[in-house]
Amino acid sequence: MSLTFRQMEILVAAAEAPTFSAAAKKLGISQPSLSESVGRIERAVGRVLFERTTRSLKLTEEGRRAAAIARELVQDFTRGLERLNRGAGAGRIAVAALPSVICAAMPSALAEFVRAHPAVEVVLHDVQHERAMALLRDGIVDMAVTLKPASGENLVFDGVAFDTAHLVCRRDHPLARLRKVRWRDLIDQPFIGITRISSVRRLSDAAFVYGAQTVEPRFEVEQIPSAVALVEAGLGVTALPSLTFAMFKGDSLAVRPLIEPVMRRHVGFVTRAQRTLPAFAADLMRAIRVRLQHELRTTNARR
Repeated sequence: MSLTFRQMEILVAAAEAPTFSAAAKKLGISQPSLSESVGRIERAVGRVLFERTTRSLKLTEEGRRAAAIARELVQDFTRGLERLNRGAGAGRIAVAALPSVICAAMPSALAEFVRAHPAVEVVLHDVQHERAMALLRDGIVDMAVTLKPASGENLVFDGVAFDTAHLVCRRDHPLARLRKVRWRDLIDQPFIGITRISSVRRLSDAAFVYGAQTVEPRFEVEQIPSAVALVEAGLGVTALPSLTFAMFKGDSLAVRPLIEPVMRRHVGFVTRAQRTLPAFAADLMRAIRVRLQHELRTTNARR
Protein backbone atom coordinates (compact mmCIF):
# COMPACT_ATOMS: atom_id res chain seq x y z
CA MET A 1 0.00 0.00 0.00
CA SER A 2 1.40 3.39 -1.01
CA LEU A 3 0.00 6.86 -1.51
CA THR A 4 1.33 9.64 -3.70
CA PHE A 5 2.04 13.10 -2.37
CA ARG A 6 -0.96 14.41 -4.33
CA GLN A 7 -3.23 11.84 -2.70
CA MET A 8 -2.02 12.94 0.72
CA GLU A 9 -2.78 16.56 -0.22
CA ILE A 10 -6.28 15.50 -1.27
CA LEU A 11 -6.83 13.59 1.96
CA VAL A 12 -5.78 16.60 4.04
CA ALA A 13 -7.98 18.99 2.04
CA ALA A 14 -10.99 16.67 2.31
CA ALA A 15 -10.42 16.25 6.05
CA GLU A 16 -10.34 20.01 6.63
CA ALA A 17 -13.33 20.95 4.45
CA PRO A 18 -17.02 20.65 5.42
CA THR A 19 -17.96 19.08 2.06
CA PHE A 20 -16.28 17.42 -0.90
CA SER A 21 -17.37 20.40 -3.03
CA ALA A 22 -15.51 22.82 -0.76
CA ALA A 23 -12.43 20.60 -0.77
CA ALA A 24 -12.53 20.27 -4.55
CA LYS A 25 -12.79 24.05 -4.94
CA LYS A 26 -9.77 24.54 -2.70
CA LEU A 27 -7.75 22.02 -4.73
CA GLY A 28 -8.91 23.38 -8.08
CA ILE A 29 -10.46 20.11 -9.25
CA SER A 30 -13.99 18.89 -9.85
CA GLN A 31 -16.07 17.34 -7.10
CA PRO A 32 -16.41 13.99 -8.95
CA SER A 33 -12.62 13.85 -9.37
CA LEU A 34 -12.16 14.46 -5.68
CA SER A 35 -14.69 11.77 -4.74
CA GLU A 36 -12.98 9.29 -7.05
CA SER A 37 -9.56 10.16 -5.56
CA VAL A 38 -10.85 9.69 -2.01
CA GLY A 39 -12.27 6.32 -3.03
CA ARG A 40 -8.86 5.25 -4.36
CA ILE A 41 -7.21 6.38 -1.10
CA GLU A 42 -9.70 4.36 0.96
CA ARG A 43 -9.12 1.28 -1.17
CA ALA A 44 -5.35 1.73 -0.84
CA VAL A 45 -5.44 1.90 2.96
CA GLY A 46 -8.24 -0.65 3.28
CA ARG A 47 -10.32 1.58 5.56
CA VAL A 48 -13.40 3.79 5.32
CA LEU A 49 -12.07 7.25 6.09
CA PHE A 50 -15.19 9.39 5.59
CA GLU A 51 -18.84 9.17 6.55
CA ARG A 52 -20.68 10.77 3.64
CA THR A 53 -24.12 12.40 3.64
CA THR A 54 -25.79 14.63 1.08
CA ARG A 55 -25.00 17.74 3.10
CA SER A 56 -21.89 17.07 5.12
CA LEU A 57 -18.62 15.19 5.33
CA LYS A 58 -17.36 13.58 8.52
CA LEU A 59 -14.14 11.71 9.26
CA THR A 60 -14.26 8.24 10.78
CA GLU A 61 -11.88 7.42 13.62
CA GLU A 62 -9.51 5.77 11.11
CA GLY A 63 -9.93 8.82 8.90
CA ARG A 64 -8.81 11.17 11.66
CA ARG A 65 -5.67 9.14 12.25
CA ALA A 66 -4.89 8.88 8.53
CA ALA A 67 -5.47 12.62 8.00
CA ALA A 68 -3.14 13.50 10.90
CA ILE A 69 -0.36 11.35 9.41
CA ALA A 70 -0.92 12.79 5.92
CA ARG A 71 -0.92 16.36 7.26
CA GLU A 72 2.43 15.88 8.96
CA LEU A 73 3.98 14.27 5.88
CA VAL A 74 2.73 17.06 3.60
CA GLN A 75 4.14 19.69 5.97
CA ASP A 76 7.51 17.94 6.18
CA PHE A 77 7.72 17.55 2.41
CA THR A 78 6.83 21.21 1.87
CA ARG A 79 9.47 22.34 4.35
CA GLY A 80 12.01 20.11 2.63
CA LEU A 81 11.26 21.70 -0.75
CA GLU A 82 11.58 25.16 0.75
CA ARG A 83 14.95 24.16 2.12
CA LEU A 84 16.13 22.96 -1.29
CA ASN A 85 14.96 26.18 -2.92
CA ARG A 86 16.90 28.28 -0.43
CA GLY A 87 20.02 26.16 -0.70
CA ALA A 88 20.92 23.60 1.95
CA GLY A 89 22.82 25.14 4.84
CA ALA A 90 22.78 28.66 3.37
CA GLY A 91 21.93 30.72 6.42
CA ARG A 92 19.55 28.11 7.79
CA ILE A 93 19.74 25.15 10.15
CA ALA A 94 17.01 22.75 11.23
CA VAL A 95 17.18 20.98 14.58
CA ALA A 96 15.03 18.23 16.08
CA ALA A 97 15.17 17.96 19.87
CA LEU A 98 13.43 16.24 22.73
CA PRO A 99 10.80 18.48 24.38
CA SER A 100 12.80 18.32 27.64
CA VAL A 101 15.91 19.55 25.80
CA ILE A 102 13.90 22.37 24.20
CA CYS A 103 12.66 23.54 27.61
CA ALA A 104 15.93 23.09 29.50
CA ALA A 105 18.50 24.40 27.04
CA MET A 106 17.12 25.97 23.89
CA PRO A 107 15.85 29.37 25.12
CA SER A 108 19.23 30.49 26.50
CA ALA A 109 21.25 28.71 23.81
CA LEU A 110 19.23 30.24 20.98
CA ALA A 111 19.36 33.70 22.52
CA GLU A 112 23.16 33.47 22.55
CA PHE A 113 23.31 32.03 19.03
CA VAL A 114 20.95 34.64 17.54
CA ARG A 115 23.04 37.46 18.97
CA ALA A 116 26.10 36.05 17.19
CA HIS A 117 24.30 35.03 13.97
CA PRO A 118 21.22 37.25 13.55
CA ALA A 119 20.79 36.39 9.86
CA VAL A 120 20.68 32.62 10.34
CA GLU A 121 17.23 31.01 10.35
CA VAL A 122 16.84 28.27 12.98
CA VAL A 123 13.99 25.80 12.56
CA LEU A 124 13.06 23.74 15.64
CA HIS A 125 11.12 20.48 15.84
CA ASP A 126 10.20 19.49 19.42
CA VAL A 127 9.54 15.78 19.00
CA GLN A 128 10.03 12.41 20.64
CA HIS A 129 13.23 10.45 19.97
CA GLU A 130 11.88 8.18 17.21
CA ARG A 131 10.42 11.14 15.31
CA ALA A 132 13.68 13.08 15.70
CA MET A 133 15.62 10.20 14.18
CA ALA A 134 13.16 9.90 11.29
CA LEU A 135 13.47 13.63 10.53
CA LEU A 136 17.26 13.29 10.57
CA ARG A 137 17.35 10.22 8.34
CA ASP A 138 14.96 11.86 5.87
CA GLY A 139 17.08 14.99 5.65
CA ILE A 140 14.38 17.26 7.11
CA VAL A 141 16.72 18.36 9.91
CA ASP A 142 20.47 18.86 10.00
CA MET A 143 20.92 17.47 13.47
CA ALA A 144 19.03 16.07 16.43
CA VAL A 145 19.55 16.66 20.13
CA THR A 146 18.29 13.42 21.55
CA LEU A 147 19.34 10.03 22.91
CA LYS A 148 22.20 7.90 21.67
CA PRO A 149 20.87 5.98 18.65
CA ALA A 150 21.28 2.31 17.91
CA SER A 151 24.59 1.42 16.31
CA GLY A 152 24.92 0.77 12.60
CA GLU A 153 22.59 3.53 11.38
CA ASN A 154 25.28 5.54 9.56
CA LEU A 155 24.88 8.24 12.19
CA VAL A 156 27.38 10.05 14.41
CA PHE A 157 26.65 10.60 18.11
CA ASP A 158 28.42 13.28 20.17
CA GLY A 159 27.48 12.75 23.81
CA VAL A 160 26.81 15.78 26.00
CA ALA A 161 25.50 14.52 29.36
CA PHE A 162 23.72 11.75 31.22
CA ASP A 163 20.15 12.46 32.31
CA THR A 164 19.30 10.50 35.49
CA ALA A 165 15.87 9.20 36.46
CA HIS A 166 14.22 10.54 39.62
CA LEU A 167 11.06 9.80 41.57
CA VAL A 168 8.54 12.64 41.48
CA CYS A 169 5.94 12.59 44.25
CA ARG A 170 4.06 14.96 46.52
CA ARG A 171 6.01 16.45 49.44
CA ASP A 172 3.59 14.79 51.87
CA HIS A 173 4.12 11.34 50.32
CA PRO A 174 5.89 8.76 52.57
CA LEU A 175 8.61 8.22 49.94
CA ALA A 176 9.50 11.92 50.11
CA ARG A 177 11.08 11.26 53.53
CA LEU A 178 13.82 9.19 51.91
CA ARG A 179 17.04 10.66 50.46
CA LYS A 180 17.10 7.99 47.74
CA VAL A 181 14.35 5.66 46.58
CA ARG A 182 14.69 2.16 45.16
CA TRP A 183 12.67 1.23 42.07
CA ARG A 184 11.18 -1.69 43.97
CA ASP A 185 9.73 0.82 46.46
CA LEU A 186 7.36 1.91 43.66
CA ILE A 187 5.79 -1.50 43.13
CA ASP A 188 2.87 -0.90 45.49
CA GLN A 189 2.43 2.76 44.51
CA PRO A 190 -0.10 4.00 41.91
CA PHE A 191 2.22 4.83 39.02
CA ILE A 192 1.68 7.58 36.45
CA GLY A 193 3.24 6.37 33.20
CA ILE A 194 4.24 8.26 30.08
CA THR A 195 3.11 6.83 26.75
CA ARG A 196 5.08 3.77 25.59
CA ILE A 197 6.57 5.57 22.57
CA SER A 198 8.41 7.97 24.88
CA SER A 199 12.06 7.53 25.87
CA VAL A 200 10.97 8.42 29.42
CA ARG A 201 8.67 5.39 29.52
CA ARG A 202 11.36 3.11 28.14
CA LEU A 203 13.63 4.25 30.96
CA SER A 204 11.14 3.29 33.68
CA ASP A 205 10.13 0.04 31.96
CA ALA A 206 13.79 -1.00 31.70
CA ALA A 207 14.31 -0.31 35.40
CA PHE A 208 11.36 -2.44 36.43
CA VAL A 209 12.44 -5.26 34.10
CA TYR A 210 15.95 -5.10 35.59
CA GLY A 211 14.48 -5.85 39.01
CA ALA A 212 12.20 -8.57 37.64
CA GLN A 213 9.21 -6.41 38.55
CA THR A 214 6.03 -5.55 36.71
CA VAL A 215 4.34 -2.20 37.23
CA GLU A 216 1.25 -1.38 35.21
CA PRO A 217 0.53 2.38 35.23
CA ARG A 218 -2.65 3.51 36.93
CA PHE A 219 -2.80 6.33 34.39
CA GLU A 220 -0.90 6.75 31.12
CA VAL A 221 -0.43 10.18 29.51
CA GLU A 222 1.54 11.61 26.60
CA GLN A 223 2.88 14.84 28.11
CA ILE A 224 5.22 15.39 31.07
CA PRO A 225 3.14 18.29 32.51
CA SER A 226 0.06 16.03 32.44
CA ALA A 227 1.87 13.38 34.48
CA VAL A 228 3.04 16.00 36.96
CA ALA A 229 -0.49 17.40 37.31
CA LEU A 230 -1.80 13.95 38.23
CA VAL A 231 0.98 13.53 40.79
CA GLU A 232 0.17 16.93 42.30
CA ALA A 233 -3.46 15.84 42.61
CA GLY A 234 -2.36 12.89 44.73
CA LEU A 235 -3.23 10.26 42.13
CA GLY A 236 0.15 8.55 42.17
CA VAL A 237 3.90 8.93 41.65
CA THR A 238 6.01 9.00 38.51
CA ALA A 239 9.62 8.69 37.38
CA LEU A 240 11.19 11.41 35.24
CA PRO A 241 14.71 12.28 34.01
CA SER A 242 16.40 15.44 35.32
CA LEU A 243 16.04 17.46 32.12
CA THR A 244 12.25 17.21 32.28
CA PHE A 245 12.25 19.28 35.50
CA ALA A 246 12.48 22.40 33.34
CA MET A 247 9.00 21.58 32.05
CA PHE A 248 7.22 22.17 35.35
CA LYS A 249 7.53 24.15 38.59
CA GLY A 250 6.25 21.56 41.03
CA ASP A 251 6.39 23.66 44.21
CA SER A 252 4.31 21.01 46.00
CA LEU A 253 6.49 18.15 44.72
CA ALA A 254 9.48 16.22 46.03
CA VAL A 255 12.14 14.80 43.71
CA ARG A 256 14.38 11.94 44.85
CA PRO A 257 17.09 9.98 42.97
CA LEU A 258 16.03 6.47 41.97
CA ILE A 259 18.53 3.67 42.64
CA GLU A 260 18.93 -0.08 42.28
CA PRO A 261 19.38 0.45 39.42
CA VAL A 262 20.44 4.02 38.61
CA MET A 263 18.93 4.69 35.18
CA ARG A 264 20.41 7.27 32.82
CA ARG A 265 19.69 8.58 29.33
CA HIS A 266 22.74 9.55 27.29
CA VAL A 267 21.78 12.81 25.59
CA GLY A 268 23.79 14.41 22.82
CA PHE A 269 23.99 15.49 19.20
CA VAL A 270 23.15 13.09 16.37
CA THR A 271 24.18 13.91 12.82
CA ARG A 272 24.39 11.97 9.59
CA ALA A 273 27.78 10.48 8.79
CA GLN A 274 29.70 12.23 5.99
CA ARG A 275 27.31 15.20 6.14
CA THR A 276 29.08 18.54 6.46
CA LEU A 277 27.19 21.07 8.55
CA PRO A 278 27.46 24.81 7.94
CA ALA A 279 30.24 26.49 9.91
CA PHE A 280 27.86 28.31 12.25
CA ALA A 281 26.41 24.97 13.42
CA ALA A 282 29.43 24.59 15.71
CA ASP A 283 28.42 27.74 17.60
CA LEU A 284 24.86 26.50 18.06
CA MET A 285 26.04 23.09 19.27
CA ARG A 286 28.48 24.71 21.72
CA ALA A 287 25.71 26.92 23.16
CA ILE A 288 23.34 23.97 23.55
CA ARG A 289 26.06 21.83 25.15
CA VAL A 290 26.89 24.54 27.71
CA ARG A 291 23.24 25.10 28.61
CA LEU A 292 22.46 21.38 28.92
CA GLN A 293 25.42 20.74 31.19
CA HIS A 294 24.64 23.82 33.26
CA GLU A 295 20.99 22.78 33.67
CA LEU A 296 21.95 19.31 34.87
CA ARG A 297 24.57 20.63 37.29
CA THR A 298 22.10 23.15 38.70
CA THR A 299 19.34 20.55 38.98
CA ASN A 300 21.56 18.06 40.78
CA ALA A 301 22.77 20.75 43.19
CA ARG A 302 19.20 21.73 44.06
CA ARG A 303 18.13 18.14 44.73
